[in-house]
This record gives sequence, C-alpha cells and structure tokens, in this order.
Amino acid sequence: MRRLVASILALVTLLFAGAAAARPYVVVLADARGTVATDLLAPYAILAESGAVDVAVASATSAPVRLTPGVAWVSPQATLTQLSRSGRRPDVIIVPAMSIEDDPARSAWLRRQVEGGARVMSICNGAKVLAAAGLLDGRQAVIHWYSRKPMRKAYPRTTWREDLRWVSDGPVTTTAGISAGEPATLHLLGELAGKAVMRETAERLQLPMPQAGHNGQDYRLTLPGMTTVVLNRLAFWRRETVAVPLAENLDELAFGTALDAWSRTYRSRAWASGPPTVRTRHGLLVYRSAETPARFAREVVLQRPDVMTNTFREIATAYGVSTARFVALQFEHPAGAVDRS
Repeated sequence: MRRLVASILALVTLLFAGAAAARPYVVVLADARGTVATDLLAPYAILAESGAVDVAVASATSAPVRLTPGVAWVSPQATLTQLSRSGRRPDVIIVPAMSIEDDPARSAWLRRQVEGGARVMSICNGAKVLAAAGLLDGRQAVIHWYSRKPMRKAYPRTTWREDLRWVSDGPVTTTAGISAGEPATLHLLGELAGKAVMRETAERLQLPMPQAGHNGQDYRLTLPGMTTVVLNRLAFWRRETVAVPLAENLDELAFGTALDAWSRTYRSRAWASGPPTVRTRHGLLVYRSAETPARFAREVVLQRPDVMTNTFREIATAYGVSTARFVALQFEHPAGAVDRS
C-alpha cells in the first residue's frame, strides 16, 4: 500500500513538474542605463498576474536598472549569461524602450534568440532596439507616433504602419506608443495561455479587452501641445519634485504609470520615495535613490482602476487639462488624441 501511495505521489509530482516545464517562458529585457518604466513594468505585471506564464526581468548585468524618465531602479532577476547557463530558452522576449538603443552585444543576443526559435515583442520605442538589431528589415512594424517619420527615413526596408496598436510579422511583434503595451501583452497572453486566461487576468487587473485598431494620425504635435511644453519649460520656478510612494506588495502597473507620467509633464519629476527597497506584488525588488529631495512638492496616490486615465486626471487637477492631454499624447493614449470636432 505504501509503495502504491508513493508511486501515485511520484506520478503526481512528475505531472506537475512537466506542466511547470511546459509553461511559456517570457523574458522582459532591460538595460541598467535606462529602461522606460511603464514599458517594463506593465508587461511584467500582466504576465506574472496570469499565473500561466513564467516571466523574468533580465539584463546584461546584475546592476539595478534605472526606470526612466523618473527616478527609481529595479533589480533584474537574471543576467543574460545566467539565462544561457540555465539551459532554458525564452519563448518570448519583450523589449521596452531603452536609453541606449543600439548596443551591438545586445543586438547579437537578440538575433541569436530569434534564430533559435524565440519570438520578440517590442513596446513603443523598443522597436528602435529591434531595428538596430536588423530584426525589422523587410517586415511590417509600428512604433511611437513621434518616431515614425525618422524611422521611415532610417529604416526604409521596414513598412511602418500607423493603423494598428500592435502588429506581428513572423516572430516579431511591435507596438505603438507606451499605452499599447497593455493590450498587446494581453493579446500575447491569449496566444500563450488561451483566451480564458487572458480574460480572467484582464478582469483581475481591471483592464479592457485588447483591441488592435488604431489611427496613428490622431497623435501628433499641435500648436496647443507645443505651447504647453514651452510654457511649462519656461516656468522653472513652478517646477516640482513629486513623490511616488514605495510600499511592500507595490502595484507594478500603478507605480510604473505614476513614475512615468508625472515625469512627462515638463512641470515635475517623479521620484520613488519611502523605504530604500520594497518587493512588488509579483516579486520585483524596487529601489529609491539613496539621496532624495529634502522636500517633495506633492505625493501622488497610486491610481486604480483604469490606471492611466485616472493618473492623467490627477495631473489635470495639479497642472491643468492641457498638460494632462500632452502627457496622454506622449503615452499615445486615447485621452491625448487630437480633437477632430
């Protein structure tokens, strides 16, 4: 009887181990020199929340990754060397926008992963990283609205589209501006783990179902937008430091959006504040700066639900509707679309 029970337990363990090994493995690539906060944290949060995908943040080194454009850092969970030594190849690599877009070693690593059968998905200007690696040659792609014109000139072999929030061409997926990362990641989750998992994850995170339709012409610099930037830049005496509070079980979606959005107002810069380090809801280690401002002008409340829209509303209350619309425009979010009425 004991042998029978032991055999059953061994079989169950084997089955569970097999199921775990079969789970899709997604790596969110980061660069210590600067990686856009929302581009990194939103895909990570969505995939980790699903419970159906193994996801890790990886970088070339173990150095903390600067989350731009605010002031905070996140610790990578693996280095590229450790990934290689583990023997487990990523099924998908997500590439956020990075401060250094053309890194030969990183480009070579990305090419090897694609040659080995991995898919890649860029978020926003992460497409510049893929283009530099030669992974967009001869493909259709999308990118942040502001980058389309220069990228058409720099990479004429790529067909740059503006009618979709994300597009897949072979093993390569690219997305439009920052806010497109959430629906594109949900869509990816549906492909990796099924639509039921995708719907359940979206409901828990209070995110809408992904819709790929988009009109890139609705996002462009207008006279009101340029006026807002100039006035906010010139009014240096009104510039503020904004505290984004750290706490254990930090909400990655809300934190990343706040750090990012409040640093795009041309009126303020957002800093992580509070404890030196905390663990996020899904296990990332986030750091504040060792030296923070002596005094913050305001402390923001991390928003829920509809994180981006509510963050833009809070910015509108602080600095006016025109500034909030310009921040939303930078996110390529519907709240920042050109009013055609």
